[in-house]
Amino acid sequence: MARSLRSKAVRTLDDALSPHYVRQEDVVRALDELTRLLTDRFDAEAEAVAVIGQRLAALSALVERMHDELVELRSRP
Repeated sequence: MARSLRSKAVRTLDDALSPHYVRQEDVVRALDELTRLLTDRFDAEAEAVAVIGQRLAALSALVERMHDELVELRSRP
């Protein structure tokens, strides 16, 4: 009887407090999902930055070639 009463008391307490706390497993699951989402986002951002870097390097090379051509044109008689 004491065990049944204790079990019922724990259930009643859990039911009363459940809106105010979460289980550790739920927190771990939520943190894992958040970590996955942030990792995916950071990977996508890093990929975008790499693409921008490549385009910037190509643009810099083009500007350098244009500069060289202008210098060459100025040096012609």
